[in-house]
Amino acid sequence: MTIEYSVERDLRAIPAEKELLQLKLLRAVGKATDEGVPQRTIAVMLGVAQPEVSRIVKKLRLNPAARERSPREVMLEHAGGRISHEQMIGELAGWEYTFGQVAADDPTGESYVRGSWDQVERAGDLLTEDDRRVLFEATATRRAQTNAL
Repeated sequence: MTIEYSVERDLRAIPAEKELLQLKLLRAVGKATDEGVPQRTIAVMLGVAQPEVSRIVKKLRLNPAARERSPREVMLEHAGGRISHEQMIGELAGWEYTFGQVAADDPTGESYVRGSWDQVERAGDLLTEDDRRVLFEATATRRAQTNAL
């Protein structure tokens, strides 16, 4: 069965929009708590129980990087139809990536600390093979410099 492109695009946008909404929720709760808004007040405003707000705050504490824009977020915005393909590639090609490495404090070398480039490598169907090639070429020098260290 062939699915019309617009229908497929609409269906594929839903998971991206859900993940973007989750990021928005995390950031809004983080900002509110940073400004001293009590968790009970946040819960009332969100229509959830206070323990749910507490779980969100804990997620932010465990993953403070969720407060910052990420390559995955850019890819999700494209998948959700918020930005064009050209905007996505332009932003990702110019991104100041960090690259994963073995944890410095791991004497066995078994712990891997992810970098932002890992989000590109694990993008799944958020990127095409052509997109990956373009980004790989755009970051070749930076990746080589990191690997030389």
